[in-house]
Amino acid sequence: MNMQGKALLLYSGGLDTSVMIKWLQEKLGYEVSTLTLDVGQEKNNLIEIAKKAKRLGARETITRDVTETFANQYVAKGIMSDALYEGVYPLSTSLARPLMAKEAVEIAHDLDCDTIVHGSTGKGNDQVRFEVSIRALDDSLKVIAPVRDMNMNRDDEIEYAIKNGIEIPYGGKYSVDENLWGRSVEGSSIEDIAQGIPDDAYQWVKPAEKAKDDPDIVSIDFEYGIPVALNNKKMDLKSLIIELDKLSGDNGVGGIQLIEDRVVGIKSHEFYECPAAVTLITAHKYLGNAVLNKKELDLKKTIDNHFSDFVYSGLWFDPVMDHINNIEKSINHAYNGSVSLKLYKGNIIPIGIESKNSIYNIEFSSYGKGQTFDQSKSPGFIYVYGNETILTRKARNGIGVEVELKA
Repeated sequence: MNMQGKALLLYSGGLDTSVMIKWLQEKLGYEVSTLTLDVGQEKNNLIEIAKKAKRLGARETITRDVTETFANQYVAKGIMSDALYEGVYPLSTSLARPLMAKEAVEIAHDLDCDTIVHGSTGKGNDQVRFEVSIRALDDSLKVIAPVRDMNMNRDDEIEYAIKNGIEIPYGGKYSVDENLWGRSVEGSSIEDIAQGIPDDAYQWVKPAEKAKDDPDIVSIDFEYGIPVALNNKKMDLKSLIIELDKLSGDNGVGGIQLIEDRVVGIKSHEFYECPAAVTLITAHKYLGNAVLNKKELDLKKTIDNHFSDFVYSGLWFDPVMDHINNIEKSINHAYNGSVSLKLYKGNIIPIGIESKNSIYNIEFSSYGKGQTFDQSKSPGFIYVYGNETILTRKARNGIGVEVELKA
């Protein structure tokens, strides 16, 4: 077969991308090189993954550890933005995709590849994230997704893998994606929303009933919105996340079950394990309540939602993200201090906060003897504050219709 061109495959060593190596050579005649990126996967053996790619016929196998970059340039922005898609998902998989796309474009240039290949399906979000990001960086590169283009389902892939002697991770039961910020698990009985999450889907988080009986108290120090110390121990962000993952997961914190709205308009039932992410975002949000005023908090919630939606939807390289990140950086300038939390049986309970930037003033807020608030000024405030509502109601007497609800 004549070679069609040089393809760079984003290769994880899993079922989808392992099937791709063979299929690209067999069906399309590509000369295939692989790029494997370590973004903090658990038990990720880059050497073995490279060897597997070679066995399957890859011409060159490139491996890179980009965990530090992922932590400091992507996860850090997620923390500063209290990033939770649909209010609960910390965007663990989503945040890694633009970094992977950027690395792929750079390596494709280095190897003179004209095509980048990913293992996403036609029903998922990753196809959007990879392809929009790659084309935003270099629109001359061709991007293909063989699983989608072959219209294969997971059973078809397993059959193809068995036929071609390709090892099937996890026995093919679940589709799993891991990185420093979290773990996503799809497939099998998880797809049935009438059922809960099976025990064998849990790896990083202990179900609440199996979590340790004694709580852990943790303190997290922030500087300009970035976690810099755990339990008074200065740490880089990557190391802090790894240590907090264990602490949080052992206490049942970070298991997320979500009926999620995908970019492609499909609702999916997802299970995520993001123990450190959930704990850090909870602490960051609590600190924000002390150091920002109400107008700042209202603005931040709006910007946070835009950040989460753009990241989830594959728009990391849209110019709007530059503006969003600049606003978040400005707002996070006040996020300095320490937050103490109790982790217990799946719960995160804030128990203390210290910050030089705190707006909270106990003398002003207290109902006790030492309070400094002048209550005599309140009637004048209420008079001015209520004018709009009172005058409008007077003008509309007899016009409004009261809605009655049936019991």
